Amino acid sequence: MRDYLLEMFLVSLLLTIAVELAVAIVCFAIRGKNKILLVMLVNVLTNPPAVLLCWLGRRYLPNAAALPVQLLVEIAVMTVEAWIYCSFAKKRQWEITHPVRLSVVANLCAWLFGVILLEMRSL
Repeated sequence: MRDYLLEMFLVSLLLTIAVELAVAIVCFAIRGKNKILLVMLVNVLTNPPAVLLCWLGRRYLPNAAALPVQLLVEIAVMTVEAWIYCSFAKKRQWEITHPVRLSVVANLCAWLFGVILLEMRSL
């Protein structure tokens, strides 16, 4: 069980960082070490609690509650990430434009990627 949880957290974090970085770089012109590191650290902060809450929801709640729990967790994650990006966007040297849109689009892409990946694994 421990190995399963470690793999679940690590794979989820790495895939989330990869997808959100790709979205940030391609769609929002995030460039430079500091901004790329910011995107990575924001995901290190938000991904593990999100994965834990969704896993606990799947494990202990009825199947019908899994999607609503995921959506609520994702909304909370987007809110926290948007708040962090907004706090950095206020500083001119960071040049982060559309921080809320960055959070929403990056998280939707990462979530959809995860849903598709899980569907493909179950085939």
